Amino acid sequence: MRLTAAEVGFFEDHEDEETLEVGIAGVDGARVRRSFSIQRSTYEPDEQEVRSGMDSYNVSTERGLTVYGCLRSVRLTGALLTLEFTAEDAGILEVPTHVEVDLSGSGVDDADLSGRLREILDWGAREKRPELIGLGVSGPSSGE
Repeated sequence: MRLTAAEVGFFEDHEDEETLEVGIAGVDGARVRRSFSIQRSTYEPDEQEVRSGMDSYNVSTERGLTVYGCLRSVRLTGALLTLEFTAEDAGILEVPTHVEVDLSGSGVDDADLSGRLREILDWGAREKRPELIGLGVSGPSSGE
């Protein structure tokens, strides 16, 4: 799927919502509005969250479908963001495993987006972190 992003927004709330979020909204090739929210908590996961698999970032769609730790890789090359989902999680989210997002018309600052995505995705359970390519790191995620 290729999505042309119309809007990219950032949300950061360390007190009330306790989340960091990157939101992407646009249209796909069939001109259907689509959106993705990529977010994580600003606090360390508790024991219950670890047991239930909520100890990672999550991705939600415009339909409210949400999965934790579902990305194999995230690549930012110029104005193209590529999200590679695991097959099982792509099925749950009802998206293909490979999603390209054309950011050229969104007005987003690539360096800002890169840093915010890295802050969200390079967090939580190490085995759920995607490979980050072009986000200021090389190879598998390495943050704590």
